[in-house]
Amino acid sequence: MKTIVSVILAAGQGKRMKSTLPKVLHPVAGKPMIFYSLALAKSLGINKRIIVLGHQLENIKETVDSIDQEVHLVPQKNQLGTAQAMQEVVPYLTDFSGTILILSADVPLLSATTVKRIIDYHQKERVAGTILTAKLANPAGYGRIIRDGVGKIAEIVEQADLTEEQQNIDEINSGIYCFHSKELFQALALVKKNNRQKEYYLTDVIKILLKKGYTIGSITIDDPTEIIGINDQKTLSQVSQIIYERNALRHMEEGVTIVSPGNSFIEEQVEIGKGTIIYPFTVITSGSRIGQGCRIGPYAHIVESNIGNETVIFSSQVEKSRIGNNTVIGPFAHLRPDNIIGDKVKIGNYVEVKKTIIGQGTKVGHLAYLGDAILGKKVNIGAGTITCNFDGIRKNQTTVEDGAFIGTNNSLVAPVVIGKDAYTAAGSTITENVPAGSLGIARARQQNIIDWVAKKKKQHEEVDKK
Repeated sequence: MKTIVSVILAAGQGKRMKSTLPKVLHPVAGKPMIFYSLALAKSLGINKRIIVLGHQLENIKETVDSIDQEVHLVPQKNQLGTAQAMQEVVPYLTDFSGTILILSADVPLLSATTVKRIIDYHQKERVAGTILTAKLANPAGYGRIIRDGVGKIAEIVEQADLTEEQQNIDEINSGIYCFHSKELFQALALVKKNNRQKEYYLTDVIKILLKKGYTIGSITIDDPTEIIGINDQKTLSQVSQIIYERNALRHMEEGVTIVSPGNSFIEEQVEIGKGTIIYPFTVITSGSRIGQGCRIGPYAHIVESNIGNETVIFSSQVEKSRIGNNTVIGPFAHLRPDNIIGDKVKIGNYVEVKKTIIGQGTKVGHLAYLGDAILGKKVNIGAGTITCNFDGIRKNQTTVEDGAFIGTNNSLVAPVVIGKDAYTAAGSTITENVPAGSLGIARARQQNIIDWVAKKKKQHEEVDKK
């Protein structure tokens, strides 16, 4: 869309959030609030995209760059209202003639379908401006749409400036607009701050254009949920839940069973295969891919991970790892980043794994720590086994080759190699390589001291007499 520029207004401080975090960086269903409007503008194919930033600009800039590196950042230094924000944009568009789409960063539920409706109407009707409106049962807090006797828009009045009679009007301004650039720029130059808030309102542009005889059109949204603006923590939570449930519904339509959509937290940009079951209280973050026929949860947390088919993960956390097919993880396992787990692997309760490759058919049943390790196929890791990978300066590698059997309560002091089909005895601290097919024993020989308890008891009695 070469004849359209999108402008996202994101300079507000968000005082009602009562948080040190900039308003637009608050997470909405796992994504920064600003993500949704940036992604929306990009999905529409708009080539020139602008975002106006003010409060904590540098902190927000880093997040914006991670989402859309092609967006143009415009600082709003004084933050004296929405019209003043648009005035800051004007110097960046001196050579532009066409449609300017204005979005708000705190309206994350707005759909591409709705925005296309505004754009299409605006360009087809050739009006100076188009407003997205909605009718609400409780319009409190929003500017109202004032229409004349024949139903045409006469003006927009902000909540703070409403008369008692106007407060009963249920049609509200969403803050989403299309303008023709020429008329918008002319009107912006005439906006005054003669209102209770002493700010430059973008809604005054409508009033100015109407006085000049221009026509202002409108589109009334079908689902008012789309234009919910986030201004406090309560609404933040409500909008997040709506997005989570929308995401769940989308996966259900593709053949995924989600036992409790209201208690499953699946972010945007997640792939889930048909026949997979998602149990309650599961969190799946963006960038994750889950295969077909899996069982995930309850109480699973999947972070940017790739999981194969027919795999089970319950009551466990998996971070930035790759897991094969027909593998079982949990309960209460923790896979930290950079693991590659093969097919038919078992990782049981209270096992922590970090930066480790585990081959097909290997079992790590319970109570173990594996870090910076390579395990071959069909390895058995006994309970209480740990890889001692850190020597105080660097991380060292432990290698356990195919078919090896690691006894209970072993400490494998890296760097060390346990050969193919080798065994290590229970209770061993292995500091040297164990050759293939051999048994490694590294523990003190047991010594029994006969009548030790009776002698100890007698010593205590003698001390007590003194």
